[in-house]
Amino acid sequence: MTTEFKDPHAWFIVTDDSGNKQTVFNNEIKDNNYPFAFEVNFADQPTPAQNTVTLYNMSKKHRDFYKKGQKCVLAFNWGKSQKTLCEGYLSQIGVNQSDGTTENIVITYTEGTDYKNIEARKIRVQKKKKVNQYTTVKKKIPGKWVNKRIHYYTTENGKKVGHYKTKKVYQKATYKKKRVKHKATKTFMVNMAFHKGKTLEQIIKAVASKAGIKISKIQLHKNTPIKKAYTAKGKPLTVLKSLVKRGESKLLYIRGDLEILDPKVKKRTWFVITDDILMTPPSMDEDDEGTTTWEITTPLIPEVSTLTGIIMQSKYLKGKFFVSAGQHTSDGTNPQSQMSIQKV
Repeated sequence: MTTEFKDPHAWFIVTDDSGNKQTVFNNEIKDNNYPFAFEVNFADQPTPAQNTVTLYNMSKKHRDFYKKGQKCVLAFNWGKSQKTLCEGYLSQIGVNQSDGTTENIVITYTEGTDYKNIEARKIRVQKKKKVNQYTTVKKKIPGKWVNKRIHYYTTENGKKVGHYKTKKVYQKATYKKKRVKHKATKTFMVNMAFHKGKTLEQIIKAVASKAGIKISKIQLHKNTPIKKAYTAKGKPLTVLKSLVKRGESKLLYIRGDLEILDPKVKKRTWFVITDDILMTPPSMDEDDEGTTTWEITTPLIPEVSTLTGIIMQSKYLKGKFFVSAGQHTSDGTNPQSQMSIQKV
């Protein structure tokens, strides 16, 4: 896929709780020449990026529209149709500042929805079990007539002699405590458990649904049935990361959506990068694990994100690569994409 780098358009759209929208639009022509700077980060991590938009010389009325928690969309394209770079929610509204000639305000927003703080109890389920319970009850023993042995004395030959006789007396009703056993149903909260034979995708969908985590796309490299029972323990996001790793895939954010992608998939969107597009020659870096990464910079390609395919046709570098991380930036007039690419 190729892109013609002419006629840049940029949009920053924020919607308040009542559904009202405020759009900052720039296409660098008269009446719409409102340049604004932005920074959009992306990487193969399940943590939402913190991105920024810098607005210049904005009136107080328009500045006051922005509030923390509002939904926002940042879009860009070389042409009139919008292509989303990122979606998220405003997390910080900066203070309006001035250098004497230009005023600016920096707005920070969090990509997508951050699920890291969802507690482990969210993926616990109810389990019912029959248990023994005991209740103490009072049992009435009715009154009755009984023969009672009575001791009495007489004097015989000047001596006191004891005797016994029986007499019918009424014995009052009494109450006796008794422990009675009975069966009851008790509800427990237990970890989600899955029987042998369930696939990783089935487990992932069940855990995400229970936790209220929205996964826009599931593309596992391996989706084999589990060979023994599995219990989901811990925070939902931690459980999902563990399952995705077993499937040899990546849990990451793409333009604000949480997705599971296969880094080894052959069918992907490919972009051809030539020397005409490169803004600087590629630079190489190697980490402690021996993974080689190339850094390249091009005019902004809105379709590029994590795991996008790159075909290098440069005199400096040739071959097929994928994007492991990157950043879309603009100072208002110079939109570009910086990408870290690795060999496929």
